[in-house]
Amino acid sequence: MSYIVPINMSIDTSKINWLTDTNRNLKAENEESEKGSFKSLLNGMINNVIETENQTKVDAYNLSIGNMDDMHTMMINEMKAEVALQTMVNVRNKLVDAYKEIMNTNI
Repeated sequence: MSYIVPINMSIDTSKINWLTDTNRNLKAENEESEKGSFKSLLNGMINNVIETENQTKVDAYNLSIGNMDDMHTMMINEMKAEVALQTMVNVRNKLVDAYKEIMNTNI
């Protein structure tokens, strides 16, 4: 069994700490919004995309410095981020189509 051995264990992780701070701020803003509204649903989707992408970045960083010995977790988080982004893009496309349909309706 082989795994990645870090070259230097004293790597500064302060450059990726802003990712977790951003997640905390977005979660606090999301909790303040109305629950069950369309706006909160869209905000939740956007926050989910941001959160999963940030987790993927942190996992990739941890793998590159040797703090993660299994790639399975990283691959699962990467797929979660991809699915979240595809879902958000599909919802956006449906919203744009609905808007165009409404604008083309004759009164």
